[in-house]
Amino acid sequence: MRGGLVDGEALDGAVLELNGAADNQLQSVDGAGIYRFPLPHGLAHDSLLMLRREDRWLDWRSFPAPTYGRARDASVVWEQPGPELDLLLANGEGQHLECKREVPEGDSRKKMLKTIAAFASQDGGTVLIGVQDDLQIVGLPEKPNVDKQVLAVVGMIRDHLEPMPSYEPRVIDREGKKILAVEVSGGDQMYAYRNEARPEFPEFYVRVGPNTVPARHREIAAGFRQAPVGTMF
Repeated sequence: MRGGLVDGEALDGAVLELNGAADNQLQSVDGAGIYRFPLPHGLAHDSLLMLRREDRWLDWRSFPAPTYGRARDASVVWEQPGPELDLLLANGEGQHLECKREVPEGDSRKKMLKTIAAFASQDGGTVLIGVQDDLQIVGLPEKPNVDKQVLAVVGMIRDHLEPMPSYEPRVIDREGKKILAVEVSGGDQMYAYRNEARPEFPEFYVRVGPNTVPARHREIAAGFRQAPVGTMF
């Protein structure tokens, strides 16, 4: 987090205190406004931001350590892309990570899309495009341009997954190579892949370690029991 917005009245004597594992930072508050902390390496995990007057807490916000491969709070800068990518790759392909050399085409699109459906149906995950199965970073090809490749992935998800999962496509620059990270949020229901040849038969998948497999009937039933009222396939 680069800054905090403070609003309210009677703020005389209040201070903002940012507590991290390594250090604490204090700023006096002289009224409503935006207050910024110098954070050259991003926000430390498990930090706590407090607005207080002496020992009385007026407000607070906690920042628990993020789980890599899941949706993040866009208002928080946890760390620089390099270390984040290193951590993802250090864990290798598994329950929350799938690597693709390039944006898939033709029949190979289904493998990526059913993995995204599985991530969404469970507790989230990340697809890294521009990374080989052996975890070597090759980067996205120069043609088509990066924007078109991102749009291609967004279009695949829109056209084949129901309901639309919560996800964020992010482009990471690593030593001149571009990697597309598709960060998928875990949902509270099952997400289906729609096969163009048989759109009337939705397909459901789950992640088991580094593999995406068809969901069992009991897993599908459990997902529908958790689905919000009004959800239809």
